[in-house]
Amino acid sequence: MRLIDADKLYDWIRTECNPYGKPTIDFESGNRMLDMVKRMPIAFDKEKVLEELKEEGCIIDDEKGNRAVEIVEKGGI
Repeated sequence: MRLIDADKLYDWIRTECNPYGKPTIDFESGNRMLDMVKRMPIAFDKEKVLEELKEEGCIIDDEKGNRAVEIVEKGGI
């Protein structure tokens, strides 16, 4: 699997299903795809996020720092 920029995909789908020009994707299918993109969970590299948080001093050895690690590890609040 590879990570993509969902916002760029969303914008590309919107331009390809333009109802006022000649679309390459029919409008109904485009709207369904936009809805799917909006509902997809966010994927990220957990280890890289934790590493960056530690480098920035956002994670320290206290209760709040441990809570930040827990949030990142489970993928959100």
